[in-house]
Amino acid sequence: MSVPPGRRNVNLKAIRRGGWRPFAHRAPQPETLGPDANERLLDERTLARLRRLSLFAGRARTEGLAGEHRSRRRGTSPEFADFKRYAQGDDFRRIDWNTYARLDGLFVRLSEVTTELSVHFLLDSSASMDWRGGDDRPTKFRSAKCLTGALAAIALWGFDRISIVPFSDSLGRSYGPVQGRAQVVPTLRHLQALQPMGETALAPIIGAYMHGRSRPGLLFVVSDLLSGEPDELQAVLHELRGRGWQTAVLHIVDDAEVSTDASSAWLRGADDARGMTSIELIDRESGATLRLAPDDDLVARYVANVRSWLDGLELACAEEQTAYARFSTAWGIDDLTLALLHERSIVA
Repeated sequence: MSVPPGRRNVNLKAIRRGGWRPFAHRAPQPETLGPDANERLLDERTLARLRRLSLFAGRARTEGLAGEHRSRRRGTSPEFADFKRYAQGDDFRRIDWNTYARLDGLFVRLSEVTTELSVHFLLDSSASMDWRGGDDRPTKFRSAKCLTGALAAIALWGFDRISIVPFSDSLGRSYGPVQGRAQVVPTLRHLQALQPMGETALAPIIGAYMHGRSRPGLLFVVSDLLSGEPDELQAVLHELRGRGWQTAVLHIVDDAEVSTDASSAWLRGADDARGMTSIELIDRESGATLRLAPDDDLVARYVANVRSWLDGLELACAEEQTAYARFSTAWGIDDLTLALLHERSIVA
């Protein structure tokens, strides 16, 4: 897509009280999607690494007997868990006679019950996700699909049930629930085919999805979070927690939006030989435009307000005991990404 001189497709959405904050746009033409648009989301080497991981269930309710999550319940599986003193009504066949010989008391062997988990992915598919700050990196939407695919593969290898629902200003068609390792490839193919469109309504969408489910589970919100304010997100996270959901907010960002040096250089057009003195910001979702001159004061206010916005998101999640992790589009599903997932208790 050609952009006239002085016009730049930026990821700034609206004027915030006292400054600027990141925001959304209309989908670019197909030729701007880059050479990686048709590549597989995850290669075999990455999938092999993911098989050694499992999702951290936390307080999310686990069900059934087919999965690999340890339960507080005790049963008759071969996996030993603990001993307890024999009491009337216990199965005498589970008395450990070796312990009786040593301690002269009756003890019953307890075994571990494993259960599956219901895992839900809300994948932001709005137009603001179909943006990248440079030709050398993927769009935010592709990065979001890769991360969703990686976590879905981990869940499926653990025999958890997964559902993936794209959203913009409304909920899209749900994929799943599906379960089992044979579903890994179909799930990745489904994600590969998804396309971004529409505006964003983050908090209302999360609320609508929550109210449409009778049982809580593990919910991943994968988004650039360019909708509403942190206090709106906190309100819906508070309700999720009250209803028993275990939630993780996975924030997809482009360095040109949030990195101080990258965003400053990009706003100033440092890579533009024409030396533009003004730019026109184009909202990807609504098509609204805003003309401005990116002088030192404006750039400083933008950087300060982006930092304030990011801090607000982290605080909102922390206060609701919700895992929050920020992922750059410059990363792949590599050591850095997996280390962050471990650090935030999202995978084990």
